[in-house]
Amino acid sequence: MSLAFSKNLGEHLQGVVVGPPVYDPRGKLQNMVVYPIFPLELTADPPDLITLSEALNKGLRLTDTGVVSRVQADNPLPTSILAGESEILIGSTQLRSVQFSCLLGPQRKAALPVNCVEEGRATEYQAEFSRADACPWPLRAYKMEQLARFGEPPQYWVWDRIKNYLSDTATASDTHNIHSMLDQNSNQLQSLSSIFPLQPGQVGAICSIGQNLVIELFGDPEILEDRYDQVLRSAMVEALTQPSDKVVHPDRVHHFMPHIIEACQKSKVLNNRSLKESGRSLAFAAMGISGQALISEGRLIHLAAHQKCIGQSQPLADLVPAMDSARSDWEDHRPPSLDTLGEDYIRRRRRYNAFKSKLQDFSSSDTSKTSKTSKTHNEILTADTSKPVPAPRPLNPGLHKFFLRLLSRH
Repeated sequence: MSLAFSKNLGEHLQGVVVGPPVYDPRGKLQNMVVYPIFPLELTADPPDLITLSEALNKGLRLTDTGVVSRVQADNPLPTSILAGESEILIGSTQLRSVQFSCLLGPQRKAALPVNCVEEGRATEYQAEFSRADACPWPLRAYKMEQLARFGEPPQYWVWDRIKNYLSDTATASDTHNIHSMLDQNSNQLQSLSSIFPLQPGQVGAICSIGQNLVIELFGDPEILEDRYDQVLRSAMVEALTQPSDKVVHPDRVHHFMPHIIEACQKSKVLNNRSLKESGRSLAFAAMGISGQALISEGRLIHLAAHQKCIGQSQPLADLVPAMDSARSDWEDHRPPSLDTLGEDYIRRRRRYNAFKSKLQDFSSSDTSKTSKTSKTHNEILTADTSKPVPAPRPLNPGLHKFFLRLLSRH
């Protein structure tokens, strides 16, 4: 399976190209550079799935089971839903983080594997989660490494990692809530996000943060567009809470994806009985890279990976000439297929928006449909009970004599 997965991922990565570096010329964020990823070819058809955040607005129910490692998912929609690796589930109960990327099948119920990311708060049985948000990359990288080793991150280790991380970043939280890092930096996250605008047709991004490289890659640009805010927040909160003036050299960035293909040759399949028919999730950790991927019907749905590049970062100011040179080379030698990518994506996005609007219609009419079905079922039950009950028939003579003899012995 590992070699087949590596080959499948390699074929997909051959169909994308890493774009020029984007950084803050004002110098307000000196430890983060974003490299957009584009598809070399875009098919005519948009995806037939939606993100977790979109689904929560259209009728998806996520409820607390009272068990820290499981959340009950009830998908009433006629399409699959992408629950992204480490997405934080927020509601009137203990916060959870999705263990690995997976698909929630259409009109299905499933037990969603999660980790608790708020140790100091109790679970509220059957409380609902109302929204999803990003998770900081340091915790994501740790969880992916543990997934590759053990198949499931030990919960008490996750709690310890969160407490240490909150302490290292001087983030106050009485309940040891990992999301408090995003809450306390919300204004800066919002104001600085405009530095890295999403580009039409973009399917992913490599972020250089200090001495770390991280990648998020999706099979479809529509899914990235709906998740892009989370992608940025996950990386930017690390840049803000661990300030420096260094980033990884551009040459190292362009070797990141080939190294991921090598690393995933030793991958572990992540099993979940209630999700086994909705794609295959895998985790890998090798060559200093940890990551996870979701494959469905031979297609990559989501890839996330992290690499620590110790001793290979330099001050951003020293790398500006190399990055400007890379941008100039991109303008001169960008693939010709990208010339029409923007227009092709606009057409696809219109179709995708129409697809999602129909899901909204389905969600609003689903209640009446369910009540109609229940009424018909109740009428059938009433009709059945109104029929005359047939009189009991006597046992045949042989059985009658047998029971008489049996009972006469006592």
